[in-house]
Amino acid sequence: MKKLAFILLISFLIIQALPGAITATYTPAPAVYFKLGHEMTTPNTPLGTFPSSELVGYLGTLVITKEPGDNNYHRPLMVCYGSSNEFKFRGKVKRGNSTPIEDTGFRVAIKHSMSSQPQNFWMEGGDEALLGWQGNQEVTVNPFVVDFFVVSWENSSIYIEDESYSLVSGSLGSFHIKIKPRGDVWGDEYISVNGQDIPPGGGVPEDPPIPIVIGGEGAPLPDVPYGEEPLPLMFQIDIIKYSPFNLNQACTSTGVKVATTNITVINGQPGQNYNIQVKFTNPQTSPNFSLRPANKPDGYSIPYRLRFGTEDWVKGGTLYDWNDLPHVGTSSRDIYVYGIDEFVARNAPAGVFEDTIQVDIFNAN
Repeated sequence: MKKLAFILLISFLIIQALPGAITATYTPAPAVYFKLGHEMTTPNTPLGTFPSSELVGYLGTLVITKEPGDNNYHRPLMVCYGSSNEFKFRGKVKRGNSTPIEDTGFRVAIKHSMSSQPQNFWMEGGDEALLGWQGNQEVTVNPFVVDFFVVSWENSSIYIEDESYSLVSGSLGSFHIKIKPRGDVWGDEYISVNGQDIPPGGGVPEDPPIPIVIGGEGAPLPDVPYGEEPLPLMFQIDIIKYSPFNLNQACTSTGVKVATTNITVINGQPGQNYNIQVKFTNPQTSPNFSLRPANKPDGYSIPYRLRFGTEDWVKGGTLYDWNDLPHVGTSSRDIYVYGIDEFVARNAPAGVFEDTIQVDIFNAN
């Protein structure tokens, strides 16, 4: 067998959804923490939006965008799954001269870019109108931005700075978004959030609902601190390459290791696990991979299979889950090339064969 070599050229990207006529993005807070209401601020929620008498935690931001020339749309609805209307957080509070550990009540409130005032937002019943149910509810700003918060029912004075509070009742689930693009009372259509696939006619998205908090629908919130803002969540990605190699090493079901992908969670919350998705793409954007002579993308083709961790026969363009990344430490998965046909390899011209694989990393929390 001729001596051939394989070169795996790997890059990684954080991919964002391509825009459509009317689309949305949702960005969950990298970490939830409590502040006095008048101190809470985001680019859409100025200081003083909430009163100092409320304890407030920021959950995330929804941005709905229409392309220039599109008509204004009406009644944006959040279609909620697995969410509660009220929540209880447990922790130490001030009651006179004592500091008992108690469960206290919270609710969700939103602040959108067509109002200077926040409003309570009830997610338990399914559809909930981001602009309320009264009147025309026409969206006249672009983009339309909505911030989500969890807000205390009791006065903020009972809470103790530098303490943490645990969610013990209620849940923050997931959602789709639908609008009335023509103002027609019967004309609800779903729009794509974070790149969801939407069937023709604006039917229910083919992709899962979007989780409200990092970790996915049903994931517990870690203890929520009251005080200083935690550092932002980040993923450190390192890809170690082991190519080139002799082709005959890959003519078996075991194959040969060509790279290792290492993921480290930076500034993760204690007790919280994180999820990502990985996609492999070749220059042909084909589900199947093949080696070709260096600098000859149309040259002699040697098909091969790719293994990622325990996932055999990886297909190009398909998303593969990598779940339960711990909040500390590094998680690793090896990449193998295997399953090359010996006859095809023996008949290949001498030289260096290679494939360029782009590895796309998606935050799936």
